[in-house]
Amino acid sequence: MHIANFRIENYKSFRATAEIALTPGFNVIVGQNNVGKTALVEALSLAFSQQLHRSLQTIPVPGAPLGGNSTVDIRFSLAGEELRQLLSRIGNFWVPTDRQGGQAAARAFNAIMRNSNTITTKWVDGGLTSARIEAISPAATGSTLAAYVRVTAAGKIEAVQEPLPSIDLSQRFEHPLANLIKAEQIYAFDAERLHIGVTAFGIASTLRPDAFNLPEVLATLEKNPARVEKLRRRLQTILPSVRGISIQPRENQQVEILVWTIDPSSERADLAIPLSECGTGIGQVLAILYVVMTADSPKIILIDEPQSFLHPGAVRKLIETLKEYPQHQFIITTHSPTALIAADPETLLRLQIKESETIVDRLDTAEARDLRIVLADVGARISDVFGADAILWVEGQTEELCFPRIVRGLLKKPLMGTVILGVLHTADFDPRRSGATVELYSRLSRGRGLMPPALGFIFDREGRTDQEREDLARYGNVFFLPRRMYENYLLNAAAIASVASATEGFRDSPVVAADVQTWLDAHRWDDKYFDRPPAERTTENWLSDVHGAKLLSDLFTHLSTTRVHYDKARDGVALTEWLLENAPEELRDVAQMIERALGSPIDH
Repeated sequence: MHIANFRIENYKSFRATAEIALTPGFNVIVGQNNVGKTALVEALSLAFSQQLHRSLQTIPVPGAPLGGNSTVDIRFSLAGEELRQLLSRIGNFWVPTDRQGGQAAARAFNAIMRNSNTITTKWVDGGLTSARIEAISPAATGSTLAAYVRVTAAGKIEAVQEPLPSIDLSQRFEHPLANLIKAEQIYAFDAERLHIGVTAFGIASTLRPDAFNLPEVLATLEKNPARVEKLRRRLQTILPSVRGISIQPRENQQVEILVWTIDPSSERADLAIPLSECGTGIGQVLAILYVVMTADSPKIILIDEPQSFLHPGAVRKLIETLKEYPQHQFIITTHSPTALIAADPETLLRLQIKESETIVDRLDTAEARDLRIVLADVGARISDVFGADAILWVEGQTEELCFPRIVRGLLKKPLMGTVILGVLHTADFDPRRSGATVELYSRLSRGRGLMPPALGFIFDREGRTDQEREDLARYGNVFFLPRRMYENYLLNAAAIASVASATEGFRDSPVVAADVQTWLDAHRWDDKYFDRPPAERTTENWLSDVHGAKLLSDLFTHLSTTRVHYDKARDGVALTEWLLENAPEELRDVAQMIERALGSPIDH
């Protein structure tokens, strides 16, 4: 069983959606905070009441009355065997028919149940108003004829031979069937603590949709030790601190769940912790696992923002565990890239708010998977860009760490939704590979689906002629630092001395600016730091043309007598922070280039 499609109207932030299709297996809904993800879970779980949509469209002037009802239309897809099993729990029921005689109607209905079926339902303000199996002909649907039938122990439909009561076709079998689906086939889990620590003792084995009777069903499950052990192992895989669970009797015929954080073989039940005193995630995971592992028929399981009650590593393990039970349909809302990547869903929906109304977009999952490959090409991950408004791509990790500090320190403005990311394979932007470069650049700047638009690229001048830089710049917002590389802006003797002295184990005596300047004066013109011939090297272009990274590396090695090697990320950040505090004008050129690149997204 699964939800085939749905439509929501006039409920919370949903004014009226189109008909949204879902698939068996994993469906993931992404979106920022407060865009309607929780409301969507409420609607699909059918645990909603009248909460009418409020916006300028529905309340054009203050005090205007709200009209209509909160409505959810859902089409459930059922295999023939699933329909038969559900009907066997209803007892005797009415079926509409255009056949004369109960036996003929029973034979026709048996034929219908051999195939997959779809039941179309409408729920208004949380209550069922209509339900119909689509395979039953419209003529029968509108007929005043009906047959009173039942599912036998052998699983067949047969007519009930008894005096017929007055026929009320509004109460035919689809209504109790739809209500049974709501009551027993749909489970919704959110981040709120489940009050499931203690319940009355009983023999139930079916978990209620609100999971309230979890202690009772776990006590019943103890009759199956192998399944209990399997559940315990799964729970420990997801939450390694949980070594076991047990059920203990309480007064007044109640039972309680205990969580063991020590080896149960210690037999120290006095050290086990009541579930009610544990974190939110344990109860949620335990209830989810119970449903997926013990259900004798496919269920519809909705999980709202699992990262809000689980550590990212636990989220990944939970989803990997759920994927081992493909008979169930999972609908997961999240703003976590961990959950999205682990689920690798067939259906990916994105929710956005536009003028107080939730808009649902269906994203291309193939494109989302392809996005991960493209990001890997430039050394990034989907978690780096998930939820960002725009990206500024820079040379590497040093720039990725330092440029945001320059934006805050010199430009005095927040990046807000823009992320600055370092490109791993800058060699791909060599002019000799410009074809591949343009394709990669184009794909990164489409701004579709999960990928925010690219503002541009800021790279070093290193290894490129003026003509080569001009050629690359024609492809879009590609900027090159005026100096050879970012490290050339960090060649300040006082800054280097301060950072070196603050580095643990650098040398026994403090480093002073004069030490740095003496070494620079002695080695500033060494051939290994230049790609220009000696005749073209001048004092004016030294700071622009010298190989700053090699120079810093050799300087740190010499001054520390090989105790400390220059670390581009660690020491580059420290030098940047010193300059921002003590000599900010030395970074002004970099700040101005970043400001130009942040101007606006690339046109698509």
